[in-house]
Amino acid sequence: MSFQNFDCTTCGACCFGGHDHYVVLLPEDRGRVIPDEAVREIEGRRYMRMQGGHCAQLCRSPDARLVCGIYEVRPEACRAFRAGSFECLKARQYRGHLADAMRHPVSAPPLRAETERPEADLPPAHIVANRPKGRMKPPA
Repeated sequence: MSFQNFDCTTCGACCFGGHDHYVVLLPEDRGRVIPDEAVREIEGRRYMRMQGGHCAQLCRSPDARLVCGIYEVRPEACRAFRAGSFECLKARQYRGHLADAMRHPVSAPPLRAETERPEADLPPAHIVANRPKGRMKPPA
């Protein structure tokens, strides 16, 4: 399988990782001007800061693509990640759903207005309190 047949789909799956040590900054990254707020130091090593399970520099564009906020100066580890590679396909398989949720957030259902009286949907208290204990018999 040739990697050049694949384009980056800007799915963002490669930017999701389960821990703060996900993207380490290598010696090759010393010359890059990566913003200080994008970096976190842990036990003497520098990593890209993670937020919500993904690199904090991952941004949602207006057209629902996931893009790198520091693409021009991204770390060597990110540059080495090739679209269509084994790692890319595995990231899409295991973390693609996380990226999809970021690309297409589901809005929360509207809250009831205080005046709608949500308690009207509940059964009267005496029905709930006098419920028989144990298993209910199936309807005949």
